[in-house]
Amino acid sequence: MPENRVIVYEEADADQRIDVMAVQTARGRTRVRAVAEAAQMVGLVASLVAEGVDQVELCGGFGAVWHAEARRATGGKAAVGAIYYGFESLTSVASYKERFEAGEPLSEAFIVVHGGADPEADRVVHEKEGGGRTIFVAVPDVNTAAEMAAKPAGESQLIELYGTEGPDEAEPVIRAVDAKVPVGVSGYRR
Repeated sequence: MPENRVIVYEEADADQRIDVMAVQTARGRTRVRAVAEAAQMVGLVASLVAEGVDQVELCGGFGAVWHAEARRATGGKAAVGAIYYGFESLTSVASYKERFEAGEPLSEAFIVVHGGADPEADRVVHEKEGGGRTIFVAVPDVNTAAEMAAKPAGESQLIELYGTEGPDEAEPVIRAVDAKVPVGVSGYRR
């Protein structure tokens, strides 16, 4: 059965009804949505699961408390993952958070593993007001994810890896950036 997945992140002035990026292949569909504030994520997740979404992944900015809220919002009808950072990324992700909170313009790369994706076509670059950007790119496999991670590593201060089964699949991406950029990986719980 094809997947019907949504990735949710937080961005000021976002319209949660609009797909920031959508990838459709024989494997299924992956969409990226943004909410203007964390509390909006709960209602969005509940409505998307009611529409048939079977997998939700949350940006690392939400954290464990919102991960738990999202799980409750699904009523057990969808798997819920959230981005977490391994020990090798703790120092650099703490630096990123401090710089973000200070208002420094920063850039992030959201790399989405989705079978059959074309990284040249399945890409959205969102320039932020005041500087920095968020790059969304869908790739067909973890090897391509590692190649993509190595490219923006020089210009991104954070990478989040979506659509993987955990640390084994994240390893090539983490090695590709050689600890120069924090890499967040989805951890799941139904």
